[in-house]
Amino acid sequence: MLLNFSTLTESKKYSTMSNTIFPRPIAWITTEDEGVVNLAPFSYFTPLSSQPPLVIVSIAHKEDGEPKDTFANILKHKVCTINLAHKDLLNDLINSSEELPHEISECEKFGIKTKPLLDGFPPMVAEAKCALFCEFVKTVELGNRYEPMILKIKEVYIEDSCMDEKRHITLDNIGRVGMEFLVDSKRIKSL
Repeated sequence: MLLNFSTLTESKKYSTMSNTIFPRPIAWITTEDEGVVNLAPFSYFTPLSSQPPLVIVSIAHKEDGEPKDTFANILKHKVCTINLAHKDLLNDLINSSEELPHEISECEKFGIKTKPLLDGFPPMVAEAKCALFCEFVKTVELGNRYEPMILKIKEVYIEDSCMDEKRHITLDNIGRVGMEFLVDSKRIKSL
């Protein structure tokens, strides 16, 4: 079957791309504003370049056109922390996708522990085995409610147990597979 994207609805385009371009790691982003730690997952996330070290994450605006807290916080403070989740964090990752008012922290509401690791950057999820500490570079205007954001990796945290003596890294990141998650090479229905 050949699908002509010019004839598909926005939701059909999204579901087609989500179910064909996978697995993708989840950008589980912590930001901070006025003492409130925001934590939200984004499934449109990928490396962009290693020289310079860039990643791109696409953040849709809310239905009413207002920017999501993550987007607004990154634009305001120019930094974020991208946590890479493993299977033990799946429920926390799913819970943190709930849209909450700006003044309510997903971490506090769902009991997700964070820890400060690098001055000038939001805290990372305490149980994450890997986190990317990033600075804002620029957005890419697409003329719709999606606005990809290019971020430069300044530092990376990797739990010692995930790196061998030759610095080979082994992580079991949760990947997005359509409306499911890929955990240990198995598809898990989202809750």
